[in-house]
Amino acid sequence: MDQALWPTAAELRQQLQSDPPGARSDCIDQLRWLGRYSLAEQLQDWVRRLHASPHWDAALALEVSAAWLLAGRPHQADLAFLEADRLDPSLALVPDVWGLWPAPAAPAAPTPEEHRAGVRELASWIRRWRAGDPRVLEAAWRRSAQLDWTVVLDGPSLDELALLLRRGEALSEPIEPFLASLVTEKEIEASPSQALRFWGVLTDMRPDWSHARIKAADLALAAGATERSAGWITTAAPDIQTSPWYWDIAARQALDSGAIALALDHWGQALARADSELAEVFRQRRREARRGAGVRQVRELLDRGDIPAALPLVQRLVAEDPEWQPLRSLLRQAEAAAAPAAATATDPAGESGPLPFARFLAQAAARSGIPLHPATPEPAGANLDIEACRQELQRFARSIGEAEARFALEG
Repeated sequence: MDQALWPTAAELRQQLQSDPPGARSDCIDQLRWLGRYSLAEQLQDWVRRLHASPHWDAALALEVSAAWLLAGRPHQADLAFLEADRLDPSLALVPDVWGLWPAPAAPAAPTPEEHRAGVRELASWIRRWRAGDPRVLEAAWRRSAQLDWTVVLDGPSLDELALLLRRGEALSEPIEPFLASLVTEKEIEASPSQALRFWGVLTDMRPDWSHARIKAADLALAAGATERSAGWITTAAPDIQTSPWYWDIAARQALDSGAIALALDHWGQALARADSELAEVFRQRRREARRGAGVRQVRELLDRGDIPAALPLVQRLVAEDPEWQPLRSLLRQAEAAAAPAAATATDPAGESGPLPFARFLAQAAARSGIPLHPATPEPAGANLDIEACRQELQRFARSIGEAEARFALEG
């Protein structure tokens, strides 16, 4: 995916903070994106800098008018429109219907003849969307989008969508359900890169629309655009956290960064918010993370000799997957590597020796809200006894099985 094809709102802010006005075409493109994203503060600053640039003329002032209109600021759009007319009266952008105005002076920088048709076309577009009936304009836009949803990604149609989103209260019905129906899983599968652009642009045009934000973050993560995905998730409003998909995306982002335990925690949050069918998807992803990335990370830690990091991680993995033999073998390997240091170690309760395995399982169960089967008294040294650990794992596995059965019945 070529990210340079379209900037996110965050990338645009960062770019304009440091870059001076460049080529004229780039300045116009940046004006349009600032307007589409309704970044009024950045747009005001950019217009101030364009005023002092060698590009400033009637045509660029008209582009500023279009940007303010896209941003939902019609008064500023009108002022910029009048400024364009003042810079080149020969364009007759504001007609003297009654012939009462004095003859205009010759413009200091007349608009080149080859550009005048484009300027008049833009002026006509601004007038139509400034004063036209939003419902009529909306109906025409919907018909075009229904024929081919990818036209939404083109400049003119995208600009019109930005205007419709700004005028939501004046439309015949909310436009968000219509947009969601345009790009479903079928369209995503057929063209994932265009679907990402669709949902990504919508996220920055409507930052409060959680559905678009989750779609964009999910597709960006799948496309390997991890920074964009993380940016959309970390800047989300708190209410998005009620969605299980938010936690699934956060888990996959954590997994990509190597934070295995955090990923498992996030999938736990997703499971707590998911229905029974969706929960199975998250269980599968969490199981794959334990048995794939989790195992690889434990082995890497053991190979580096980082036992303090490897042991709690593999204990966590075994606690959630006690029946999988490769994890249990890794646990024994980690415990054997930790044994030389166990004689001098002290557990959190102040007792000598490593943290008893039974106590670790009890803590894991309490964290997950799973009631354990009654424990048998733990004899001295049981924390180092492999058979005792195996018995505790079996007890923990029975408790998990019963909890899953209850969950299935309740679902």
